[in-house]
Amino acid sequence: MRALVLLSLSFAATAFAAEPGEEVELSSAPVTALSCAQKAVETGKLDLLTACPLEETLKGLVVFDVAEMTFYRMDKKGMRTSELERAYGGGSVDITGKVKSIDKKDKVPLVEVTEFRVTPKPKPGAFKGCL
Repeated sequence: MRALVLLSLSFAATAFAAEPGEEVELSSAPVTALSCAQKAVETGKLDLLTACPLEETLKGLVVFDVAEMTFYRMDKKGMRTSELERAYGGGSVDITGKVKSIDKKDKVPLVEVTEFRVTPKPKPGAFKGCL
């Protein structure tokens, strides 16, 4: 019971971690669906971020900050959804911006992006390193 209460408190704290106007700087942040990000925060299982089913993306894409265990929605004016989709399922993004607002319904911060770089998911068999 204690663990459940702590997980609930940590999720609530994560949802309210950002304030409008706050600077956001993310490095190598995975892109995932909102529902998978919420489950990853609740359970602590970060493998859910890259193993998220594609049909979950219909509910929205978010960028997950692994260090802070928080997630953000990106403003469509600063970054196209197609850019986020390139990193979905194993890629990552580097983002600099400011929190524009907090969604009243699901409490997810919306970030106004000023700079970004996308590292797409590597193609299968692309690793040619030392074995």
